[in-house]
Amino acid sequence: MPIDLCDFCNELSGGKDHAFARIYRQQPQSRTVFRSSNFAVIPSIGQIVEGHLLLVPINHYTAIADMPVGLILEAVALQTNIRTVLTKSYGSSVFFEHGIRNGEPGGCGIDHAHLHAVPLAASSDPVQLLKQQHAFKSINDISDISRQIPFNASYLFYEEITGQKWVFETDWIPSQYVRKLLAETVGNDSWNWRECGREKTLIQTIERLSNQFVSHAAWPHHHGLQLETNSSTTM
Repeated sequence: MPIDLCDFCNELSGGKDHAFARIYRQQPQSRTVFRSSNFAVIPSIGQIVEGHLLLVPINHYTAIADMPVGLILEAVALQTNIRTVLTKSYGSSVFFEHGIRNGEPGGCGIDHAHLHAVPLAASSDPVQLLKQQHAFKSINDISDISRQIPFNASYLFYEEITGQKWVFETDWIPSQYVRKLLAETVGNDSWNWRECGREKTLIQTIERLSNQFVSHAAWPHHHGLQLETNSSTTM
């Protein structure tokens, strides 16, 4: 996809025509709290709670499960790193991704793959409601999704407070479906990121989590894969 047509591609390539630039006008210049050669970790516009992060591949994919196996395993390791950082600063957290396939619109209006990480108290985890509304399968990690979901079917990945991971095969789901569900559980009515202006919680997330991430060398090795060592870049 051309960079000028994708909000995340434009932002991660240093462009200025994207949502964060329009809202924050270079104050700060970047929201990146960690970056490797393949991924960036950024606070989400439309913070459900302070510490709400996105794991975003640098290259354009519409579903994390469709990335090459090496990138999937790197994403699994980085997800572990994110959980460690969020636990230290905020407590427990949940993760979710709406994996888009077949050219359908993204659940949040952006079709560039991104994994949400949201600090959340156990009492607020809506996983049981999700399981009541959708067929689901237990998985070990993101690398299992393609073995459980047909390659042409979109999916919802969800990791609950306990670390148990689920994948839900989905057809169409409403825009920002899980965002809204999580926001409702914590009493936040500002779930629509497109309506957000400058957020104090986003700035606080940048300030609190910058320099908290470790380099690839310190990540756990998953499935016997030796990850390339890269130093982190905090912006």
